Amino acid sequence: MPQTEHIVGLTYADRLRMATESRHQALKKRLGSDLAALTSLMGPMSDGPEWPAGAAWLAARRGQNACVISDGLSDPWVERDRPETGLGLEVFIESPDSGAAENAPLAKFADTWLFPLTAEVSHTLAGFPRLSERLLNGELLSMEFAIDHIKDGRGQIGALLGANGEPAKTITLAGGEVKLVAITLLTGSELKYLRGKGELARHELADKLKTAGVGHLSLLHRPSLV
Repeated sequence: MPQTEHIVGLTYADRLRMATESRHQALKKRLGSDLAALTSLMGPMSDGPEWPAGAAWLAARRGQNACVISDGLSDPWVERDRPETGLGLEVFIESPDSGAAENAPLAKFADTWLFPLTAEVSHTLAGFPRLSERLLNGELLSMEFAIDHIKDGRGQIGALLGANGEPAKTITLAGGEVKLVAITLLTGSELKYLRGKGELARHELADKLKTAGVGHLSLLHRPSLV
């Protein structure tokens, strides 16, 4: 990514601060919500892969829905020959089924299943940058994890990445444009259906989610669409 004029000549600390401040401002505007940092809370992979500047997450609300968002995949790399927007994206999950009380502080979202799922997805993208490149190129990806926080008997938890509806798909940071990638929880049948299949099947499922009115939302209790 070409460096913008206002980035040149700044220290890395300044570049990082500008990226963080512009990201938080853009997310507040996009979600219509205050933000709470989940950075200091232990994630499921505290010794995980390298992020551009360090692993962090945010909690927010979008209307009545709970949101957890990665906060640092789009930080600038310290090296000048690497992108000013890090991996070029941030991931988020939005759900009305967080299990947190309606008036709970935003930080309480760290105790819900949204946090470990978002952390697993974002750690995976940090560890395998080629996956981020595929998402930036408009592909949809599916992933699966074993997460004890979602105790519904399915064992493996599946997620579809990139089936965005709203909020809009990009935000603008100090160093450039960054993609917002939705994490959508899959049912057990949907996860089984996608195994071994390619991009076409993922897009077909995303279309079904949109038609059913689910879109990118993660719902714990909904019928399978395959």
